[in-house]
This record gives sequence, C-alpha cells and structure tokens, in this order.
Amino acid sequence: VDFTDDHISVKDRIAEIMEILKKRGSITFLELFFPDSNRGMIVITFLAMLEMAKSALVRVVQNTSTGSIRIFCI
Repeated sequence: VDFTDDHISVKDRIAEIMEILKKRGSITFLELFFPDSNRGMIVITFLAMLEMAKSALVRVVQNTSTGSIRIFCI
C-alpha cells in the first residue's frame, strides 16, 4: 500500500504500531491516535490496522458491539 500522509507511510505506521505492541502486548484502537491527529494520520492508521490484520500480525477484539476495540500482537 502506497498511501502516504505528509510525514508517514502505511508501512512506517505498521512498524510504529508493532513496536508499541511489542512493548505493551495490546492497545486500544483509540490509543493509537494523538489528540492532534489529522484526517490523514487517522486514515493511515486505519489502513495499517487492516493490513496488519490481513497479514495475521495482530488480533483485533471487540467484546461488545459498542465496546473498545483492542489490538493484540500475535
């Protein structure tokens, strides 16, 4: 995937998320965003999560239909 923001590619965002997951084990989807995240960063993060799930790098869990989405490193 070649979609890029002004500062980061999907591939780079995947690497950042994997680093976080290696340190913490899991993270909520909302914790992946900074308070000042722009639309481009949100889209890149979402695309990164889709690619990671497709590649079986992470497991994505939501216990209830309105609950938090949690991402686990596989």
